[in-house]
Amino acid sequence: SLALIIVLATALELLIVPERAAAQRPVGIDVSASQSSIDWPNVKTAGISFAWSKATEGVGFTDGSFAVNEPNARASGVLIGAYHYARYDLNTGTSGATDEANYFWSVASNYIAGGGAYLMPMLDVEASTAGYTQTTLSQWVNQWCLTLSNNAAAVGVTIKPVIYASSSFANTWFDSTVTQWIPWIAEWHNVNAKPLPQSDAPTSTAPWSTWSVWQYINGTPTAGINAITDQDIFNGNWSSLVANLVIGGTTSLGP
Repeated sequence: SLALIIVLATALELLIVPERAAAQRPVGIDVSASQSSIDWPNVKTAGISFAWSKATEGVGFTDGSFAVNEPNARASGVLIGAYHYARYDLNTGTSGATDEANYFWSVASNYIAGGGAYLMPMLDVEASTAGYTQTTLSQWVNQWCLTLSNNAAAVGVTIKPVIYASSSFANTWFDSTVTQWIPWIAEWHNVNAKPLPQSDAPTSTAPWSTWSVWQYINGTPTAGINAITDQDIFNGNWSSLVANLVIGGTTSLGP
């Protein structure tokens, strides 16, 4: 059919001119036990080049899929990172942030220190803000990132954590002190609105001046995964993603 011919021609063009693929904004996903079993080779074939997998939440909870997703994604050629779901509503103040960072490190440290295929660790900030102000929540986030960065530095690894939040949440609850970390903005476009991730962008990135990663769809089918999955895009090309998001700034994996 004509459709098949077009698909084959496009695939052939990417093989002949691989720099075209490298020039595109890389596409990613974020996953947890909610996605159950993932066929990572199929995910890679579908054009997904990076992902974050949930590792921990609060203090004491480890996601059941983390230890499977990390090595399987890497083996399939997908850059993979670990993320922590912040429970500052349960573990309050900077001491709570320190406890959560140390717990995350106890679970994810081998991957953070592994290098070559692992992304900067990410902090998922979306729990209840009751009892916090913009200043005190920003202090919690900064303490988590500093504690984790210091833990990594102690074993000779330099990291710069990624902060995930919706555009409205970030604009309301973060002050300028958090802009020392890498911004991942969630601003969802309805699937029916046909977002253009290669050219569109979130409308707000405050307090950051720009965005590094954008979660543009909240739940859509992805090849190799039975459950719906969030879709993400990196604000740059492949080489920029490797330089800014891969721990160590280099990888043997390709786009």
